[in-house]
Amino acid sequence: MSTILETKDLNYIYEGGKHALKNVSVKIPTGCKVAFVGPNGAGKSTLFMHFNGILKQTNGEIEYDSKKMDHSKKGLMNLRKEVTFVMQNPDDQIFNVIVEDDVAFGPFNLDLPVDEVKKRVEESLKMVGMENERKRAIHHLSFGQRKRVAVASALAMYPRVLIMDEPTAGLDPEMVHRLYEIADEVNVNGSTVMISTHDVETAYSWADLVIVIVGGEVLAHGTPFEVFSMRDVLEKAGLSVPMVHELNEFISLNKGKNIYGRTMSTVLLNMRRACAPGTLYVMRPGYKGELHGRVGVYGSLSRSFIDKNDVDIQLKFNAIERCVEEVLNGNHASLYLDASLDHVLNRKLLDVAAHGIIITVEEL
Repeated sequence: MSTILETKDLNYIYEGGKHALKNVSVKIPTGCKVAFVGPNGAGKSTLFMHFNGILKQTNGEIEYDSKKMDHSKKGLMNLRKEVTFVMQNPDDQIFNVIVEDDVAFGPFNLDLPVDEVKKRVEESLKMVGMENERKRAIHHLSFGQRKRVAVASALAMYPRVLIMDEPTAGLDPEMVHRLYEIADEVNVNGSTVMISTHDVETAYSWADLVIVIVGGEVLAHGTPFEVFSMRDVLEKAGLSVPMVHELNEFISLNKGKNIYGRTMSTVLLNMRRACAPGTLYVMRPGYKGELHGRVGVYGSLSRSFIDKNDVDIQLKFNAIERCVEEVLNGNHASLYLDASLDHVLNRKLLDVAAHGIIITVEEL
């Protein structure tokens, strides 16, 4: 797998003498979903600002796409066309008065045709559920809404790398799940997605790679299971062990099974004696026929379709996981799913199949 971003012995010292990053060497694989975890003040935000060229290292090296980062005006402009950064506080990022103007700012600076800019603004606002607020003044929005606008502005750039610093802080639970759904949509096109988070449960289930930073140093990196098995590292970082991981370890030690689920529904399969699953029915945007059981939706195109056609949806967020739970409990379930996100469902079905249970999927 190729590397999109790499640091080599990266150090950064703020004015005043704070040594924020200490000999940080990390490789970010192209097309990977990466979660950076660690306590407040660990250096996660500082590292992210180096990836986007906002800060320049005191010493050490940064490479983007196998080339040393160019900190000239032209070099940074080219970098930020491809590497977008959503700051923790949206008020540090948003500077236009009207919602759609802020989202359009980046694409306009790419010298794109007006129709292309309008298309990107429309798409991005729909993805974050702000299409009906496009004409509103920014200062009339709630903190969570302003955060959605900041995410939309980043998405409108069609980034190769999307970096989000504590993106779920200040969002309601439904939007938190929607944000990770958006991350899956961005990732399916080959983009690398990086987040910093304190939510170890989500990091465990969502990320391909987890990196632990404490005191400006990288203490560990690896798969979620590898990293969250390092109890000494988690203690230094002040991180709890994800509940799913603890269940995996318990089952492995006490039942002799070494199949590890990444979400609660899959790990609980190891504790069930038998399972007679129902059927999962998959529909694409445009389907208006019969629905079976509780209905979920996953993907921007599917959400747009159900909104326009008043389809009754019970599972509005985290829908793939919740539909699978329905089916594993012996019920039927229906899922409106964008074809581009089939891989997310397939990964879940493979997780279940590893436990010896095959879910019947019918596309309507």
